[in-house]
Amino acid sequence: MMYRKLGFAELAAAVLEVLRENSGFPVYDAVPDDAESPFLFAEVIGKRDSSSKTTWKETFTVNLHCIAKPSPARTEVYEMIQAAEEAMTAPLSMPPGVECLRQTETGVQSMQLDETGEWHAVLGYEIMTSNGLKIK
Repeated sequence: MMYRKLGFAELAAAVLEVLRENSGFPVYDAVPDDAESPFLFAEVIGKRDSSSKTTWKETFTVNLHCIAKPSPARTEVYEMIQAAEEAMTAPLSMPPGVECLRQTETGVQSMQLDETGEWHAVLGYEIMTSNGLKIK
């Protein structure tokens, strides 16, 4: 029996859509060379099997990058983190045959001052999806 697996591109599109609709910041999949900060970008960096005895499940790892305007102050990057966190409370839209079971923040993975003078925070998420029941 065939079952539907969610692809990286489909999950990235769902995350980008939620961020674009709810964060209030420009959001990119691929950041243009001429993009001015502040902006967010998302990347799906991995997945693992999380199947149970009865259900096919996968857990995807997603990083959200918050790039603030050049400044010695961290205020804007803190505001961006909060906006991204609030945006990610909205449910992700999955294609038919796939259900989003959980979208869990794993915290701020890093925060650094880039060479450009922009504060750059990386916010981690784990997104668990189900693509069907196992049938004996």
